Formats: sequence, structure tokens, C-alpha cells
Amino acid sequence: MPDATRTNAADAPDPQLVPGRLPLPLDWSEIFGRRAPLAVEIGSGGGRFIIGEAERKPDWNFVGIEPSGEYFYVMKERVAKRSLANLKLVRTDAVDLIASVFPDACVDHYHLYFPDPWPKKRHRKRRVIRPEFVAHVRRTLKPDGALYYATDHFDALEDALPVLREGLRVEEQSGPWPDAPEGRTNFEIKYIRQGRPIYRFVCRP
Repeated sequence: MPDATRTNAADAPDPQLVPGRLPLPLDWSEIFGRRAPLAVEIGSGGGRFIIGEAERKPDWNFVGIEPSGEYFYVMKERVAKRSLANLKLVRTDAVDLIASVFPDACVDHYHLYFPDPWPKKRHRKRRVIRPEFVAHVRRTLKPDGALYYATDHFDALEDALPVLREGLRVEEQSGPWPDAPEGRTNFEIKYIRQGRPIYRFVCRP
């Protein structure tokens, strides 16, 4: 039986969405041409997790957001080779995108894995997890949705947890993710092999 999430490479639409060209108000069912649960990864890097999820879950829609051009175009090439119709990519700042165009209660799952900890004090304002981000995650999550978060950086975690708890119910995930005990992302796989402690959380509205 043919996979509805795949198309011939020659016929595959460009997976990249350009923020300034998105139709407003944004309707994800129009973007994907169907209604389906939506998962959004913030900081997708080269796309290991989001591409794997799109292949494993053809009945879901996925959006990968990555600001770095180097990583973004690697991910875009990988998506194009697989001709995945259920995965769209955006090269931009995730916080700005979610705040400016995401409608209320439109996301089932957010994934945020190993964001840059910006350890220097003068750079901490660049961290993803800040009050306005949490407010917009809560606004855009469906009532039964969740933000999945992991980091290996304890100092950044200490700052992030109080901010997350201001707007979300935060539960620590004990041990590895059940669906990926070896790790969901390249960083997680690498850190598990190195024996680093990893802190995982599931945050709900």
C-alpha cells in the first residue's frame, strides 16, 4: 500500500516555509492539506529526530524550526531526498515564529532538546526558555498537549525550571525516553555514550 506521506522526489513540494509568506491567520490544515495532530521541534539541527518521527508517524504533521543556515540546509536536503509530505521546515527564531503566527491551541507536541545553554551571564537573555516563550507555548498547546524538554546543562536547567513552572505543569521523566532508550537526538545519543547526566521533562498546560 503506498505511503501517503511520501511523494515522488520530482513532484515533492518544497518543504521550506518562509515566515513572511505564511498565510494569516495561519491554518496548519491548509499548509499540510489535511487535518492531523501537529508536532513542532524547536531547534531541529540536522533533523535526526523530526525526520525519524515523520517517517514513523505518517498520520501526524510535523514542523521543524532551525535558525542556523548550516544545519537547516542539511536537514532540508535530507527531507527532500525522502519526499516527506508530512514535514515542513522553517529557518527562523522559534520564539518569534510561535509568538507571531501560531494560533491558539494548534500544537499537540512541542519538542525542545538540548537548546544552547548560553552559559555566560551576559548571554543568558538569548536562552529559549524565558517567560514569553512559556506563555506562548501554553497558549498554542492543545489542552492535552505537551512540551518535551531535555538538557545536559544543570545550570541552565536551574534557571529554566522556575520559568517553566510559572506556566506549565512540569513532570520529570525518569530515565531515557521509552520510545528511544538510546536517545532521540544526536546530542542525546552522544551524551548517553559519554555517561553524562541528562535531565528530561514533560510539561503540560
